[in-house]
Amino acid sequence: MEITRWRASGPYLLRLVSKTSLLEETRLFLQTYARLGNLEATRKELVDGGLPQRSRATRQTIVEIVRLRLVRWNPPAWVLADLVAFAQDGHQTDLQAALLLHTARQDNLLYDIIQHVVVPRWRDGERGLIRADIQRFLDGVQTEHPEVMGWSHATREKLSGNVLSTLHDFGLLQGKAIREIVEPFVPQAVVQHLIRLLSDEGIAEADLALHPDWRLWLWDAARAQNALDHPLRQEHTV
Repeated sequence: MEITRWRASGPYLLRLVSKTSLLEETRLFLQTYARLGNLEATRKELVDGGLPQRSRATRQTIVEIVRLRLVRWNPPAWVLADLVAFAQDGHQTDLQAALLLHTARQDNLLYDIIQHVVVPRWRDGERGLIRADIQRFLDGVQTEHPEVMGWSHATREKLSGNVLSTLHDFGLLQGKAIREIVEPFVPQAVVQHLIRLLSDEGIAEADLALHPDWRLWLWDAARAQNALDHPLRQEHTV
């Protein structure tokens, strides 16, 4: 039986250089899967022309990135069922909040950028975020992640821009000319999705509120504990 790999680890990979959030492509992937009920059939239909991109090679790349984020880690069946529901209910915020969570959990570079760049700035009351902030983070992690030293200046520039675009698409940033950190809207169903993710991953009940995954939505431990104690009171309007 294949092991579930709950989150990415190891060297940083340049997954966000070629593509950003792929929000609408991921929605189409999930909707196609809901219709066909088979992952391989879904992949084939999208690569064969189910995606709007003209190039078959581009469609293949997009499908592989979506598969990496959503299914290649061998999630339990309920995870994909939840994601399908988020893609079909017509509410953009459901899918945004869930994909921010899953994309970061399956891309430890993005996860660390949120935890070590976005969250500290938010806590310090600094709302602006620019490419140079991402560049400084990359400069600072080269000892722990020597693979970064092999990335060209152009690659790092593109990565930084794509990170900002991805976080904007997922609701963690707003604005185009100037990116500003904002607390994303997190529907109750997605809150419960994270609670179940952490529980099934093996996080002890006493440690749930302290887990750093909550900070992907800019939530602190008190906010997370309130969600755990009062699950029907946590929807938040920004």
